Amino acid sequence: MGRYPRKLGEGLCYHVRVQCNNKDFRFQTKDDFDRYLFIVDQCRQQLGFFLNHLVIMHSHVHLIITTPGPALLNHVMHGINQKYAFDYNKRHQRHGHLWINDYKCSVIDTDRYALSCMRYLDRNPVRAGIVEHPKKWAWSAYNFYSHGDSKIPIDPHPSYLGLAHNEEVRRGFYRDFVINLLPSDEAREQATIRHMLQPKRLPKKPKTI
Repeated sequence: MGRYPRKLGEGLCYHVRVQCNNKDFRFQTKDDFDRYLFIVDQCRQQLGFFLNHLVIMHSHVHLIITTPGPALLNHVMHGINQKYAFDYNKRHQRHGHLWINDYKCSVIDTDRYALSCMRYLDRNPVRAGIVEHPKKWAWSAYNFYSHGDSKIPIDPHPSYLGLAHNEEVRRGFYRDFVINLLPSDEAREQATIRHMLQPKRLPKKPKTI
């Protein structure tokens, strides 16, 4: 089966999901998380993309990435995945694939989708039952956006910057936006974002005689 087509280009923002092979829990130690962040930032500086958001879970990672220049998404993800897999296997003295075959992505093209996607990432550790509040999960960009914590090298998304002119006001708006979400709205948001990540097939070409 061939790969599904992706929309690639300059100046595009993507929601990306990459899954560990067999859905294994490969992110287990603090070093695992720290090394992934280090490699993402290293690739960010080398390739020139913007890291707008991320959350690292035990078995998968979500990223929001903007590619403003020649470093297109395929190059970015190939660099991150390859470098981290090599680093991880070396540290853990293992062999074989770390990631499932390929990553999934969707283009973020509206403010509403961008903010909903950011909230989806922030609430992921809470939905998984790992923490009770997004701020207690150190491996996401929630604390950057809600409290100005700069431990993770984040490039603020324009949709976040548009919430208000004042930084403290923006952070307050964002905290309310993430936390005060009705269960029915969250279920609908989850379904929408998961649907957006599903690969789309190209229409079949008519057979020629």
